[in-house]
Amino acid sequence: MFGGDPGGDAAGSHKVRGSFVTSIVSGLSARQIAGLPVSVLSKFTRADIAAMSTSQVAGLTAPQLNSLSAANLQSFAVAQLNAISYSTFLALTSVQTANLSPSQIGALSGAQVSAMTLSQLNGLSKADLQALNVSYLTKSQIAGLNARSIGNLSAAQITTLIGSRPGVLSASQIGQLNNEQFDNLNTPTLQAIDFTALTASQISWLSTSTIARLSSAQVVKLSATQTGALSASQLNAMTTSQISSFSKAGTQGLSASQLDGMSRTNLNAVNVANLSATTVSSLTTNTLTSLTAGQTASLLANQADKLSVAQISNFSATQLATTTLVGAAGGLQFNLSWAASAANAPAGYRNAAIAAAAGLSADFSTKAVVNLQIGYGEVAGGAIPANAAAESGSYTTTVSYSALRAALQKNAGNSAIQATAAASLSQTNPTNGTLKISVAEAKALGLVASSTPVDGYVSLSSAVPFEYNQTAASGKYDAVGTFQHEMTEVMGRTGSVGAAFGNGIYTALDLYRYTSTNNANPAQGQPVRALSQQSGNVAYFSIDGGKTNLGGYNPSNGGADYADWNATMVNDPFGFASAGVVQRMSGNDVVEMAAIGWNMTSQGVTAAQAAATYALV
Repeated sequence: MFGGDPGGDAAGSHKVRGSFVTSIVSGLSARQIAGLPVSVLSKFTRADIAAMSTSQVAGLTAPQLNSLSAANLQSFAVAQLNAISYSTFLALTSVQTANLSPSQIGALSGAQVSAMTLSQLNGLSKADLQALNVSYLTKSQIAGLNARSIGNLSAAQITTLIGSRPGVLSASQIGQLNNEQFDNLNTPTLQAIDFTALTASQISWLSTSTIARLSSAQVVKLSATQTGALSASQLNAMTTSQISSFSKAGTQGLSASQLDGMSRTNLNAVNVANLSATTVSSLTTNTLTSLTAGQTASLLANQADKLSVAQISNFSATQLATTTLVGAAGGLQFNLSWAASAANAPAGYRNAAIAAAAGLSADFSTKAVVNLQIGYGEVAGGAIPANAAAESGSYTTTVSYSALRAALQKNAGNSAIQATAAASLSQTNPTNGTLKISVAEAKALGLVASSTPVDGYVSLSSAVPFEYNQTAASGKYDAVGTFQHEMTEVMGRTGSVGAAFGNGIYTALDLYRYTSTNNANPAQGQPVRALSQQSGNVAYFSIDGGKTNLGGYNPSNGGADYADWNATMVNDPFGFASAGVVQRMSGNDVVEMAAIGWNMTSQGVTAAQAAATYALV
C-alpha cells in the first residue's frame, strides 16, 4: 500500500509499490497530482481515476493524460473531463483523443471542442465524431475536416452545421458527402446545399428520394456533366417543375438515350430548344413522336438544321399544327404560312416542306427570316402548269450594281468561295442593264430593312406523284428536293439574262453566267459572261471569271428556267425533277447560293469544297 517510509519523507516523495489506493489518491492536492511523474500516473487504476476530484483533474498535465491507457482515460466522468484545461486539452495527442468514448466526446464543453486541433478532430472514430457537438466547432475547424471526417458526420450534425451556418461547408466538402447522408437530411437542409460541387459519379448514385427533393434553385445550377449523369429513374423521379428548371447548359447535358427513357410527362417538360446539336441529331422516333406540338414547334424553330429528313418525317399532323418558324436560332429561318390549298395535301406534305427548309438552314447561316406561303396544286392563287412538278413566285426589288457588288464583297470574308466570287465582279456594271433581285435575297444582303409578310410562294403540283421523306420510291418524285428547288428561287436563284423578267433586266446569278467565245472548241476561245439569250447547253456557272465550269445552265431562249441546271447535272434538285431517285443538294448548289450572298455553315462549306467541275462549253 501507499505509505510513509522510515525516513519520514513528505508524501510527495513517497515511493510507489504497485498501484495507488483510492483513499490516498483522493488525499493528494492538485499540485501534488501535477507533480507525479508519468511513470507513476500511468499506473493509476480506473478506481484511482474515478476518485480524483475536478480540481485534481484540472491539475493534470498533457504528458500525464497522454500516458493513460484507453481504459483509464475512458474512466473520467463528465465533470472530470470538463475540468481539463483548454491548454491541456489542446495538447492531447490525436491518438489519445480518439481513445475517449462517444459519451465522453459528447460531454465535452464548448471551450474544449473549440480547442481541439484538426489532428484531434480528424483522428476521431465515426462513433466518436457522431457524438461530438458540432455546433461548438469553429469555422476554421469545420474547414479543416477531411474527407473521412465529413463522410462520418451524421445527418443531424450536417443539419446543425448547415442550418446554423449556411455555406460553412466548402464545395469540396459537400462533394465528400455520401448517399446515406443526403438521404437522411431533412428537406430544408438538403435544399440549402450547393450541389454544383458533386461529380458526375456522385450525382449518379444519389437516390431518387434525394433527387426528387432538390429545389428548382438547385436544379438550375446543375451543369451539363451533372445532368448527363442522371439515370432514367432519377429523371423520372423529378417533378415537371424540376425538369423545366434545367438551365440551358443543364439541358444541353441530356443525351438522346436519357430523353428516350423519360416518361412522356417529364419529357414534355424539357425545353427542347436548349438540347445540344448532338442530342437533337440523335433523337429517336419514340422521343420525337412523344413531343407536344409546342415542343415540336420550338425544336423546329431553333434546331431544325440538326434534324434529318427521316426524323422530321416522324412528326404527326397534330404535332406540326402550330409550326411556322423552321431553321436555326441565330441563323437562317423560314417563316412558313400555309395556304388554304395546303389542307388538301396528302399526309407527309407538310413534313417535306419543313424538311426542305431545315436542310437549307443546315447549309446556310445568314441570319434572316424568309417568309414563304406553302400551297398545294396552286401557287399564289394561280394554277401550276401541267408540265411542271412545282412552281414558285417571288417579290423582287431593284438594286444598283454598286450596292449589290458592295454587299457581296462585304460577305467575301466569310469563305474562300465567296471571296473568289466577289473578286470576279467588275468595278462597273457588266450588264449595262437593270439588276433585280428577290426581296429575300435583298434582305439577306442587308439591302432592305424589312420585307413584306410574304417574300414568295411555293407549291408542289397536285397532279404529280411525290414521296415525302427522300426514300426514292419507284415512280414518285422527291418532294423535299423539289421544295428546295422552289424555295431557293425565292431566295434569289433565278436568271433573267436581260429577257425573262423584262427587257434589260438581270439578276445577281446572271453575273456568274459564262460561255465561251468559241463554243465549238472552248480551248481556243475565251470565257465571257453570257449576258444575251443563247440556245443550246453553252452557258455555265462560274465564280472565277469563267475559268471553271461548276455546272451547265438551261438555254436562255427556251421555256425552262434559265438558272436551272441542264440535263448534264443528273439528279440534282436545282435541275430537272426525276422520278424514283433522291435529289439531295450538291456542293455545286451550295456554291451557287453562296455566290449570290448566302453565307454558309460549316456543313455548307464542306459540301461546297466538294463541288464538281466540268469541261468548258
